[in-house]
Amino acid sequence: MACRIWLVGDDPRLAEQLEAWLAPAGYECERVRTAEAGVRLVAGRPDVERVVVDASSQGGALDLLTPFREAGLPVLLLLEAEDLLAVETGLHAAVSGFLVKPLEPQAVLATLALPSKGISVPAGGYFPFRTLEDVTGLSQLVAGLCPDAEVVQIALSELMLNAIEHGNLGLGFARKGELMNGGVWRNEVERLLDLPEQLDRFAYLRVECRPREVRFLIHDQGEGFDPAPYLHLNPARSVEPHGRGIAIARLLAFPDLVFLDGGRCVEGIVRRLAAVGMAV
Repeated sequence: MACRIWLVGDDPRLAEQLEAWLAPAGYECERVRTAEAGVRLVAGRPDVERVVVDASSQGGALDLLTPFREAGLPVLLLLEAEDLLAVETGLHAAVSGFLVKPLEPQAVLATLALPSKGISVPAGGYFPFRTLEDVTGLSQLVAGLCPDAEVVQIALSELMLNAIEHGNLGLGFARKGELMNGGVWRNEVERLLDLPEQLDRFAYLRVECRPREVRFLIHDQGEGFDPAPYLHLNPARSVEPHGRGIAIARLLAFPDLVFLDGGRCVEGIVRRLAAVGMAV
């Protein structure tokens, strides 16, 4: 049976593109303008299983996020690249998934495939990422939730980059060193990311806002590794062109960095000096 889904927004071209991607994957899509979605929510729980909301829509698209949560509907929120307000509003409303435009079909399908139960915790949501450009843009966006955004962005990007190159792509320490010494690291990573078998392979950044802290959890699909040798700066590796990212992330922003699931998952916490009005 097809999964019924609302495409909520005021951009018909975006809705048409989403439907073209989702219908072949078994989603039964219905386009619903923002104002109409509010009316239908008031009338009762809509007969759908998921909702995709374009945060750029006019007519109070973000105001619908909490009513969707109260109706028990998982939401995928589509964002502009620098729309931190939409991120904060979505996290407060327990949006389960976020995607930053421009969109790619594999990312939309991967986010909708996340389980709807047990993933939409209060004030937390998932952002898929796959490319080096994703790392740069996404780390800059979500770091804005923290007091020292520039430092957090550097730390996050180091950990997210590890998830891509060492996790999903399986590049080992020695191989990365060879690529960097040869000046071809970026070209090789981008070549690997463009391989057909890599197009559906995502890592996930989970962001959770609590009154006195922001939690970041990064999970990849790799084989895992032992993080112990990389938690501290090692003088023996000082001449290497890499291998310090995890230690730098700990020193800059995440002193309580914790690795889980055999190294495939890492969690960092940024403390806030004062409580904020986010959902607990």
